[in-house]
Amino acid sequence: MIPYDECVTDRAALLCLLRGLPPPARSRVRNIWTFAWLHLSSVKRRSGDSYARHGLELAQVLRESTNDPSLLSVAILHDAPLHPSGVELLQHSPLTAPERKLAEQMHALRRLHLDENTRDLDAFLHAFAEDERLLILRMAHRLNDVRNLRRFTPSLRRRIAHETLHIYSAIAGRIGMHAWRTEMEDICFKLLHPRIAQSLERKYAAYRALDDACLHHASLFLRRVLYVDHIKCDVSFRKKGIYSTYHKMVLKRRTFEELTDRLAIRLVVPSHDDCYRVLGVVHRSMHPIPGKLKDYIGAPKENGYRSIHTVVYPLPGVTEQPMEIQIRTQEMHAFCEFGPASHSDYKHSVYALDSGRTRVHLLSHLEALRSEARSPRQFEEVLRRYFRDDHLAVFDDRNNLYHLKDPATALDFVCLAFPRKFLFLASVRMNGRARPFGTPLRDGDTIEPSFGSTLAVSTTWIPSCRHRLTKKTIHEALRKHMT
Repeated sequence: MIPYDECVTDRAALLCLLRGLPPPARSRVRNIWTFAWLHLSSVKRRSGDSYARHGLELAQVLRESTNDPSLLSVAILHDAPLHPSGVELLQHSPLTAPERKLAEQMHALRRLHLDENTRDLDAFLHAFAEDERLLILRMAHRLNDVRNLRRFTPSLRRRIAHETLHIYSAIAGRIGMHAWRTEMEDICFKLLHPRIAQSLERKYAAYRALDDACLHHASLFLRRVLYVDHIKCDVSFRKKGIYSTYHKMVLKRRTFEELTDRLAIRLVVPSHDDCYRVLGVVHRSMHPIPGKLKDYIGAPKENGYRSIHTVVYPLPGVTEQPMEIQIRTQEMHAFCEFGPASHSDYKHSVYALDSGRTRVHLLSHLEALRSEARSPRQFEEVLRRYFRDDHLAVFDDRNNLYHLKDPATALDFVCLAFPRKFLFLASVRMNGRARPFGTPLRDGDTIEPSFGSTLAVSTTWIPSCRHRLTKKTIHEALRKHMT
């Protein structure tokens, strides 16, 4: 028998989950929950909560970023395999066959140790590359665990926090799930490094009154000047996360007071063109700091992140602190916060670059990055290196943008951009001129490869590579075609 107060609590949570969903989606999710409540409410986790409640919690986390009834349904029933008759129960559940398979895959990933076991990490990434929805479900599952760390034993609590800070949050940042990444980082950082976190919190507390005044007055000022120019704009602001602040202080060797992006105002506008109109108004009305303008709309980040960032000097009567201004559309903002989870067409949204046949799959790219590392720890370093901007931005002859780890050569680029035609490469032109395959790349280069009809790969190509993945691809091709 389920306690009355538990039943009432779960039903209240269900109403919150259903609020705002279209009627067909609401009906489907309600039916799934009824099935879960009937069969999983009596099956308990180690924490004492039922698996029905755990599934509902996971669905609530997902609801922050998606309205997809299929994904919400899988979340509610993802623990069905843990029922004593789990296989049979899942088969008779209201889930569709693809949804049942997704629930089974979720179950298979639950005991992996990503920051310790290389094989576990490989299995993890391979599963995500096969089905993009798994990544969204797994990230939501981990965020729910992090939000409820108090349920676990102290040793398990620290292991979850360590793995989350070093692997999960790095992957989330790499693919653009910044809202969840920031929350996971801050919670885990406070648990693992309480003294450092408390020191930074005291810093933020000391500056809170000034920071709040600066953000408030700067927001009012920008609303006023944008209204005069007849630009519709949603204005919000944020303070940099504790862990992100610490990471940048260590990385850039700067003090807390020297960080110029500690405070940020976000300006969300209706259209792409409005982003540049707003940038003009900001630079005309405030004092931009030279060298701090970053146009990630014209040249998006590798993970598809698009936004314009500029930093302004303190402006008398408006702000006494340097401040970052972020400008983007609503669609860009949703992707900036939740990455692939913000898009109902997951197979489309996980492509950072999507122009005709030039498509770069973010999750497959994670597997490529994994090949550059010999351990989970090295993999974490490869992931976080992305935020240090030590990558090259180069273009193909159709003006598609690519990002490569620096250093890289023309051959490395062709392997990344043309994985199916790469082995038929005949010649390369860079910036309009013929160049050897091993020519080093620089930011802004345009590479135009030419392909033949016969296999051209050769052992002579290997010295022309700087990326381990390119060398591995060549070796594998030579073994395959020489046997």
